[in-house]
Amino acid sequence: MPRSALSLMLAIGLFILAACGGPATTGAPDESSDAADTQAETNDTQADTSGEQSTTLRIALVDYTDDHKVWLEEEIIPTFQETHPDVAVEPIYLNWGTLNETYAGYFATGDGPDILNLGSEFISEYGDRLLPLNEYFADWPDLEQYLEAPLEATTWDGELRGLPWLVMPRLYMCRSDFLDEGGIASVPQTFDEAVAQAESTTVLDGSTLTRAGVWTIGTDLQDWQEYIQFIWASGGELYKEDGSPNFDSPEAKTALQFMYDRRRAVLPAETIAALGEAQGSRLATDEVACLWGNAWGAPPLDDPTWDNIVMGPSAHPEGGEPIVQVFTDWLGIPQYTQQPDLAVDFLKLLGSQENQARYNEIFGSFSPRKDAVIENPVMQQQAELMAEHGRAFADIRAAARFSEILQAELPLYFQDAQDIEMTLDNIQVQYTQALQDAGKL
Repeated sequence: MPRSALSLMLAIGLFILAACGGPATTGAPDESSDAADTQAETNDTQADTSGEQSTTLRIALVDYTDDHKVWLEEEIIPTFQETHPDVAVEPIYLNWGTLNETYAGYFATGDGPDILNLGSEFISEYGDRLLPLNEYFADWPDLEQYLEAPLEATTWDGELRGLPWLVMPRLYMCRSDFLDEGGIASVPQTFDEAVAQAESTTVLDGSTLTRAGVWTIGTDLQDWQEYIQFIWASGGELYKEDGSPNFDSPEAKTALQFMYDRRRAVLPAETIAALGEAQGSRLATDEVACLWGNAWGAPPLDDPTWDNIVMGPSAHPEGGEPIVQVFTDWLGIPQYTQQPDLAVDFLKLLGSQENQARYNEIFGSFSPRKDAVIENPVMQQQAELMAEHGRAFADIRAAARFSEILQAELPLYFQDAQDIEMTLDNIQVQYTQALQDAGKL
């Protein structure tokens, strides 16, 4: 997605923020919802099937909290069944850690949910296997309320392939009181400052980490998506002009070296016991000084912890630029579905102004609709940071295999099992092969 389109989207969103009312209160889900070992959960309390319901519509969801499940099962599904009384709706609750394998199975067998919750990078992976929706949405007036950039993120080969679901930035949230203790003036701006901040605000009790100077949601500073961010912040790109991977570039090496140095500032050795499973937001439980994350890892918007939180974009090296990664998650309809009309009707219900506003209010995320943005001082600042520094997490080719490669190779370097040159060479070779296998190179 062009940076200009993203800036336009957020500029419009900022205008609407000033016009809308009602601050939101959200409950962030545990970080364990992102963990690879979390098992898919199928809802045990499906829609009421006591009537003569001859058809079942299945929807796979990844972006949800317990409050979302209640909202979906007690409000959305009954509303849908008022106009579709013969249809049972079955939500299937999945997690990001095993999503690629789960979806690969659906497409391989041609049997799975009728609606799929997809991530920001998935349009290039699944676009040609999803139902073209231009015709279905041509006469839907609500589509005009959707901002251009999220629609671009869900468009493939000139066809809309899904409906944007949420827009969420990942940025750095730091406890100002802990920064003060470490002699740090603000959210670090350069790579050198970020390493110094990570070290000065980390607290160790012998061989146990009791407070991390910086942390990431779901991982101990080995996040593959953050690595992409730092490549961009270093002035690099993931692909060369011919479409081949760019992990043999100076920028890819600079970003990876920085992540290693910063991690060692927090975890001086692999024998250090890292933070345990999160019990709520680590910012609110005093476990971290800075957190790279989104609403999922942040305190609720009405939590007093926000009085001591400052936010900012990524650090960057000399000659680079600060980045805020922006994710657009969305709902698509696979081509294998036998009931496209029902799936489209359900998308339209979920995509209404009222339902988009409520869904994103629960999360503390931004709606892709112009008329459903929530007003809140914290979200206003996040919107300003997105407008100034935002870059869409998109155009990730052969995304499933790419994430597997990075998640396998990065920890080997971070944990001193192989050096940086071997790590980058392995990524370059394996990702080149993955792109060739996928017909994208």
